[in-house]
Amino acid sequence: MAAYGQWHGACDQWQPVDCAFEFETAREADRFAVTVVCVILKTNIASGDSRVMSKDSSRLSRLGVLAPAALSVCMDASVLAVPAAGAIVSTVLKELSKAFMLKKWFHGIMSAKEAEHLMMEKGKNGSFLVRESLTHPGEYVLSVRVRGRVSHVMIRKQADKYDVGSGEQFDDLVGLIEHFRAYPMIETSGDVLRLLQPVSGTCLRAHDIDKKVQEMDEFKKADSDNGFDGEFQSLKILEDIHVFTTNEGLKTENANKNRYRNVLPYDQTRVVLRKRCDRSQSDYINANYIKSSRLGDSSSSVQSSNESLNSVTSLILRSETKKPVPLVTKSLSDDALREVKRCIKFDKINGNRWRSLVKDKVYIATQGCLSNTKDDFWRMLWQEDVRVIVMITNEVEKGKKKCERYWPLSGHEECYDDLVVKSISETCYEDYLLREFDVCNKTTCRTIYQFQFTGWADHGKPQEPEGVLAFMEDINRKMYRITQEKDAPEQNILCVHCSAGVGRTGTFIVLDMLIDKIKQSGVNCEIDVHNTVKLVRSQRSGMVQNKAQYRFIYLALQCYIDKKNIKIGKKVYTSEA
Repeated sequence: MAAYGQWHGACDQWQPVDCAFEFETAREADRFAVTVVCVILKTNIASGDSRVMSKDSSRLSRLGVLAPAALSVCMDASVLAVPAAGAIVSTVLKELSKAFMLKKWFHGIMSAKEAEHLMMEKGKNGSFLVRESLTHPGEYVLSVRVRGRVSHVMIRKQADKYDVGSGEQFDDLVGLIEHFRAYPMIETSGDVLRLLQPVSGTCLRAHDIDKKVQEMDEFKKADSDNGFDGEFQSLKILEDIHVFTTNEGLKTENANKNRYRNVLPYDQTRVVLRKRCDRSQSDYINANYIKSSRLGDSSSSVQSSNESLNSVTSLILRSETKKPVPLVTKSLSDDALREVKRCIKFDKINGNRWRSLVKDKVYIATQGCLSNTKDDFWRMLWQEDVRVIVMITNEVEKGKKKCERYWPLSGHEECYDDLVVKSISETCYEDYLLREFDVCNKTTCRTIYQFQFTGWADHGKPQEPEGVLAFMEDINRKMYRITQEKDAPEQNILCVHCSAGVGRTGTFIVLDMLIDKIKQSGVNCEIDVHNTVKLVRSQRSGMVQNKAQYRFIYLALQCYIDKKNIKIGKKVYTSEA
């Protein structure tokens, strides 16, 4: 028999309740006890121990939000086999839902003036946010835009309860906000404070990127827990949630197909290889589809947490019979074109920069090939009709093998599974290599291009953004040209890999997504680096691996907008077969 408890957010501790569970075996009881201990230990560490965590984390702890790290223990299949463990998981998921909601509208310490400026610039009537009071630390303020002005409502905490002086008391801020979203407050003036849409603290107009970078750099000088570092650390609230399973990657027969044991594809978004009826083949490859469709929706940052958790199955794009659904439905308007032409002096090559805008783009993020996965890699490329590969690693870095050579040397050909791959040419640019391959099966031939960026170290970032931006521009120009060909693929799928397929790969994909949005909508559009990283992490774990890579995305966007044009990579030499 084991006692059961619940997390009490107000006092940051686990409190027992009067109920118990019967276990059929001692082993079940032991497993349950270990689970509870792990949950308590992980939660104590991740929910605000002032000795090891940042101010932001402890602030969330004071709000009564259970840190999501504990869920990784609960979601283990062996633990879920214990009936009583379901109650633990239920409690954790409930608190995680609160964490999702809080992240949408909580802005940390902010002055009234800063809140008003943000609300008037980015919000509209009905927009709201919650901030920690600058003049009264430990207390909170609800700021609401109403009738073209901003109203501030003090939130007080008394006896571990939150209230606004209306008589109702709540256990946490999430409960308070959800109540007043359903039952709006009325000011003494008669104005109704409707809480319609939260204002995200990470969304900004593209042309304001200079100001954003400057502000975050200033935060960094004053407090290492704010600025880029603090914004990146807040992503862990999602990264530690194992709502998405990795069962296929954990199977014994697939273990030797994973380059790193801790980088596995989510089952819900993984690329499933089709099996041939005349042979027994595995359907597993360490790769995930990454979609950017939600970036086109300006309200994506305020979608419900339930949607974030439940909509993942819609990301799988392996249906052969269904017509591909457009991922980006917004057309490139004349106004958007005029805005881009005014603010970004277009490339002279092929006319305008929008010529490199590839609509309905889908990404495949994958790891660098192992010696035993090269055939599977080419099976995937052929199955998904991929015409462009982006390789952001060298074969060997600092004496360690990062990726097996999966292509023939210049002028040679090699067989991979049932495909014959012939190297047609190799062109060397200042920062990257471009290889062209003819790939044929028994009946069909396709041309596939591989772009290999050679100046980006593992776990790091390039020294300057210009080289990456030129690299990216050439890739998109090539993809655009392919879409104009007679045998163009039905979907524009870009396969991106580094070594693990998460750090450099994730950084490239996020940057490409955001630049595509700027190309499409102009520099007056809203971009959100934080939510875009969150979006790709919900489709493949660990995307954008560290603070340096996260900061590089901002700096590259700043360079893209400020430089007005992107240099074209200088050709060094070309070798042809």
